[in-house]
Order: sequence, then C-alpha cells, then structure tokens
Amino acid sequence: MRIVEGTEIVEGLKNLFIKLNYEPPSLEGISFSEHSMDSDELKLAGILDKNMETAKLERRPLCQDCGVAQVFVKIGKFTTYSGASTLRHLIEKGVEQAYETGLLRKSTVRDPFERINEGKNLPAFIHIEETSGDLLEMWGMVKGGGSENVSSLKMISPVEGREGVADFVLETLKNAAGKGCPPYFVGVAVGGTFDTVPTYSKMSILEKSDEDTELKELILKRIKELDYGVLGFPGISAVKELYIKKIPTHIAMMPAAVSLNCHSLRYGKIEFRSNP
Repeated sequence: MRIVEGTEIVEGLKNLFIKLNYEPPSLEGISFSEHSMDSDELKLAGILDKNMETAKLERRPLCQDCGVAQVFVKIGKFTTYSGASTLRHLIEKGVEQAYETGLLRKSTVRDPFERINEGKNLPAFIHIEETSGDLLEMWGMVKGGGSENVSSLKMISPVEGREGVADFVLETLKNAAGKGCPPYFVGVAVGGTFDTVPTYSKMSILEKSDEDTELKELILKRIKELDYGVLGFPGISAVKELYIKKIPTHIAMMPAAVSLNCHSLRYGKIEFRSNP
C-alpha cells in the first residue's frame, strides 16, 4: 500500500484550479483565428486569442465566470491518502483555497431555489474511478454556466442510429447559438444510462476521444448547416473541436449527451506520487 499525503493533494488541487482559470493546459497552442474567416469573424477570433494571452501575462481569469469545480479521479487499489477520512474533504479544501487565493469568482449556490452563495464555490462535483496499481490522478475542470446551460441529453431510440445522434447534436448546436460563447469544444457520448452519459460526454473532451469515425463525419456534415461562428455572430467557426465516446448500454436504449464547452475551455491533470 502506498500513501499520498493529504497536504500534497490539497496544495496540488489549489494550484491546479488557479492555473486553469489563468492559463489552462487545455488551450495551450490553440488559436481561434482561421484563414478562411471573413474580416469581421477574424477580428472577433483575434480578440479571443488576445484574451488568452492577457489572462496568462496579467494573471487575470480567462473568463469572468470561474464556473463550478469538477474533479475526475482515478485511484489505484494500492493507493490511499492521509489527512482526512474522505478524499472529498481533501479535494474540496483544495478547491476552496484555490478560489480564495486566486481571487476567483465564486459561482456555486447551495440551494437551487434559495440561491444562497456561501462564497466557497463548493461543493466540488467529483467522479471517482477505481483502477489497478497505485495511481492517483485527478483531472480538474472548470465549467461555466453559459455553456452548461446549452448542453443537452436525450434518450434516443436505437432504431434512429447514428443519423439520429447526428441530428440531436445539430439540434443542440442550433439551440445554443451564441448563448454559450462559441467556438464550442463539443463532447458527444452515446450509451450508458440516463445518469451516466452526461459525465461520459465531458470525459470525451478530457480524453480527446475519437471512437466513431462514421458518426463524426455525419456530425461534421451537419455542422456546415449552422449560420453562426465566433461568439454567435455570422461566421463559419461555431465548433472548434469535436470528440466522441461510446459506452455499452441496454438493448432497448441509446442515451446520448452533448457537452458544449465555450472557447474558455479549462481543464488539466495532476498526478500524485505516493510514498511507500
């Protein structure tokens, strides 16, 4: 059995979530400018590129919506941790410190009706997967309200096949238009169950999944029907990247989820080395 110090987990996550809001690894090497854009859209794309540069240089949040904190954990069967009775306690301590130390906007309310903001950006939304070995890996993801609001889930009949999924993706993108701040990074998951497929759609982006060439080609053809681009203005760049993940499912079901992520795509990974 190997032990990861709880203080290391807290400090690691604090630093990760601060970095995600200022200079996320997920946008490293990305430019939103394309030669085929007309002059107006190219100007807007240039503003997004400049925003990324300014956020990094001046240590300012990439987006005013510092979002909810999501953490995807992989933990090996031979790994444990010190400093708390649950991993959630350590994760949330790191997240809380990040939003306080990094001067990040706290966007999470405790009750969906009362809308009380306790100023901690908690709880973190945590997904844990057990693996073999002594791995402890955490993906942090910052998800803003705008792009989350225009994401979608649908229980599609299996007889509709790939065409039905592609139509659903197009419908989601049409309804989203500029409300979620495109260009979008699109994660599509097909399979699983009603409650799991949205999580897999987000994981498809983290993993850069490309698991169905035929479906991808159908979706890319549909995307050409869209009449908007950067920030919802007329243009050609509604979608920056498209990822697809497939999961086993019930013989009578074909759940599908589309996770839309705005141009401020913020995620990154941290691995913890355990002590013998």
